Amino acid sequence: MDIGTHLKRYMEREGVSEKDVMETLGLDVVRFGELESGALSLGVSDLLKLATLLKTDLPALLYGKEYRERKAIKTAVADRVLVRHHRTLDYESLAPSYVGRRMEPFLVTIYRRDDADVEVSRHDGEEFLFVTKGTLKIVVNGDTHVLEEGDSFYFDSSLPHSVNSVTEKVELISSIYKGESMVHQTRGRRMKAIIEAAKLLTSRNIVVISPDKTTLSAINLAIEEEIIDKAYLVGKKAWIDARCEGELSFPASYEYVEVAAEGDIFEQEAAKAGVAIVRKGLAHMIMKGKVNSNAYLKAILNRKEGIGTGRRLSLVGIFEVPGVDRLLMLTDPGINPELFVGDDVASGVDIVRNAIDVAKSLGVARPKVALLDANEVPTASIPTTVFERNLSEMTWDDADVEGPLSYDLALYEEFVKTKGITDNPVAGKADILVVPYIATGNILYKSWAFTMGAEVANVVLGASAPIIMTSRSDSDIVKFLTICASALYSSWLENEKR
Repeated sequence: MDIGTHLKRYMEREGVSEKDVMETLGLDVVRFGELESGALSLGVSDLLKLATLLKTDLPALLYGKEYRERKAIKTAVADRVLVRHHRTLDYESLAPSYVGRRMEPFLVTIYRRDDADVEVSRHDGEEFLFVTKGTLKIVVNGDTHVLEEGDSFYFDSSLPHSVNSVTEKVELISSIYKGESMVHQTRGRRMKAIIEAAKLLTSRNIVVISPDKTTLSAINLAIEEEIIDKAYLVGKKAWIDARCEGELSFPASYEYVEVAAEGDIFEQEAAKAGVAIVRKGLAHMIMKGKVNSNAYLKAILNRKEGIGTGRRLSLVGIFEVPGVDRLLMLTDPGINPELFVGDDVASGVDIVRNAIDVAKSLGVARPKVALLDANEVPTASIPTTVFERNLSEMTWDDADVEGPLSYDLALYEEFVKTKGITDNPVAGKADILVVPYIATGNILYKSWAFTMGAEVANVVLGASAPIIMTSRSDSDIVKFLTICASALYSSWLENEKR
């Protein structure tokens, strides 16, 4: 992945030095030279770090065009991206570098096979086919059409359809119009970067416990954007098919995991079966469907058969808040009633550590953590302020942790200057806000999301894989962004283990 030709332009624009880039990415002079020359390729996490440093987006680094720029991109033969599928279908993307495209143009070769082996698919949008060689049979909503060389065909791809070659093979041009991609539907530049970064990963697998329409709808969006490769649907197939009727759009990407248990133990056994899939390394993240939260979390935290790491589980909300020029992470607005258990300062470490890890997975090289409270002066009348000061004074090798800090001093540099604070590395620059109580976090979360219209993704940390627990009130975009952030975190975890 060659970004050297675009790097200098954005460094000059933002006044970023070579030293700044080297420190952010951990490069020496030789490796920086390789980056400039195109000899060094960056991983997704480093791309996000660089995009954050340069205040730009991933397409700017990869292709020299930002989201807001109008684009006209040529794709040479050598630039096509070839994908093979089960040895029966080859297709080449004809516009792989046009970011956020609404159309997907492909050069497709389909090989003849038995009709019984042909998969039926359906997806949102419309599709156009033009046959350049051979004879194609396409079945749409039960009606069969035969296309000869030179014939074209336009259809609603949300209808069930299948294709097969009548001749030994058929070659065609296919253009799929999907309408607005999730990149277009996402307003914030940094949330768009999360989507694009997730799309750069090797496709991830997800397991969902007792899926319903809302969870499957979000997973379908991730499959369509080529972020999720396979979804393990755990439960009873008959129930899932009935419950998710109208959403089973990608049958080739689903694998049913049948749970035989009945009655009161069904949810517990379904959760255990899903966790087992993660333990085997078959899925990179686990998602709660129509299942009780206690049964779900009990299976995850089971000491012998779960995926717990010994850390406290905590929820991190990832926000793009209007008026703030960086992603903000908020913890914990949804799981832990309080930061400090039994007035034990050390009990807050896990929640802070989880948030630091997710920030790093999203490209924040050295996260700045603000421990929020009523004011920045510790006082015995507000015990949490004393605990927060003690927590901030612990050793944090890969982050700056400061507290207590009030909300305004954590986020806005103008208030920091007014107060005359000059020696606090976090004040006015916080990436992570840690609240002392769940009520505080929940109010802040809802104020940002509902009153300010901030876009958000939520990840539950503390296990060996990201845990997804979305709410029924969450929109499709929130659930989709949560899957994207979880995919990035799962990839970061894998790299950390190497």
